[in-house]
Amino acid sequence: MGKYGFLATTSLMFNVISFTSLLRSIYKTKATASFNWLYLLGNIIAQILLIIYGILNNAPEIYVPTILLIFGLLYIVYIKFTYHYDDEKNL
Repeated sequence: MGKYGFLATTSLMFNVISFTSLLRSIYKTKATASFNWLYLLGNIIAQILLIIYGILNNAPEIYVPTILLIFGLLYIVYIKFTYHYDDEKNL
């Protein structure tokens, strides 16, 4: 961990906590219309790049919380495919 690695860990953990509340809402309502496919794809690519960066720099404080975020994004994609596959306006 770098000198200020705790800042990255704290930031990402707040991100995970806030994202968890969003996932809970999606779990209850199955509403994903506000997430368009470009947003989801861009965010998944960004998280993959951050995971690669964390692994290459041996920084678990970066890649561990990011892995949690990517699982949440994949859950949103799953819900979108399962419940809103005919929602063509968000393609």
